[in-house]
Amino acid sequence: MKGCHPTVAEINLSALSYNLNQVKLKVGSEKKIIAIVKANAYGHGAVEIAKRASASGADILGVGTVEEGIEIREAGVISPILVLTGFFKGDEEYIISHNLSSVIYTYESALLISKEAEKSGKTAGVHIKIDTGMERLGIHPSEAKEFLKKISSLKNIKVEGILTHFAAAYEPDKKFTEKQIEIFKSLIHELQQDGYFIPLIHTSNSAAILKYPESYFNAVRPGIILYGSIPFKPPSGDFKPVMSWKTRIIHINNVPQETGISYGRSFITKRESVIATIPVGYADGYSRSLSNKAEVLAGGIRVPQVGVICMDMCMIDITGLQNVKVGDEVVLIGRQGDEEIRVEELASLAGTIPYEIFCSIGRRVKRIYKEN
Repeated sequence: MKGCHPTVAEINLSALSYNLNQVKLKVGSEKKIIAIVKANAYGHGAVEIAKRASASGADILGVGTVEEGIEIREAGVISPILVLTGFFKGDEEYIISHNLSSVIYTYESALLISKEAEKSGKTAGVHIKIDTGMERLGIHPSEAKEFLKKISSLKNIKVEGILTHFAAAYEPDKKFTEKQIEIFKSLIHELQQDGYFIPLIHTSNSAAILKYPESYFNAVRPGIILYGSIPFKPPSGDFKPVMSWKTRIIHINNVPQETGISYGRSFITKRESVIATIPVGYADGYSRSLSNKAEVLAGGIRVPQVGVICMDMCMIDITGLQNVKVGDEVVLIGRQGDEEIRVEELASLAGTIPYEIFCSIGRRVKRIYKEN
């Protein structure tokens, strides 16, 4: 795609490798790492992140959809890929042809996979999802043994793993997560007593990796911490931000006192002001809810975003900054000089979570990959 739109997301692959290694140090080298690269690797670019995660020691890549798995596989990544949400009827052909594994939680999906694998002369890997309290996907623990028994009779299926997902591991109150862990542990013990030994047992998302070592079993699923964000307050752990979001000034306007800025004139200047326009708006993922709340970095200094954020642009107040000119860098997320704006700050101002900020950054924001 041609053009030189100045709003970019710089992705530090060295920081990703560092964060993955921090996970290994935390959980132990014997644990398998299922690196979560769904949703375009949380907005960081699925293919490049998948390649670096695999090269840095991730054992499996976790994606949200069959299409995401296909994209990564067709980019030449040979690591095991696990589709975490399962699949619709008709997708089993692509799961088999692209050597994907899938989470399953119904007998019907297991049967579809079995028939397609048998037809293709291949063996399909599946992970069984157990619902221990998220109430989203999965088999009730009381039904797990019978489910395992039924799918064990199917041809060309290999049960590679069993998993659950925590509903509140990021919350200060640990009671519900501890209950989920106990339910899952009891189930695993019961299955093993009955002779079912499943290779991979995994429950730990990012929050659980940091807070619940008893949840590690023999594999973990780091997501947001791979990208340098901690899913609870106060943050803990030594993780480096992977993304910096930057743009450049395209216009500077000197305006008098009591001038209204942007749609609806929600910001009125209280003095003679210097207002700069930057080419980033809600179409790029810079949420309209940040209007008149966020700050950016210009000239190494925090300056306020002013007026309503538009679809393609927004304005910042650079009054008092020296030697600022059209073309100068502005940082939305990241570091400039001694100052830093973290994704958690924007998420708090927008009334959301870092995951949504990352995932909202649009496709016209070019991802630029770098080291160190």
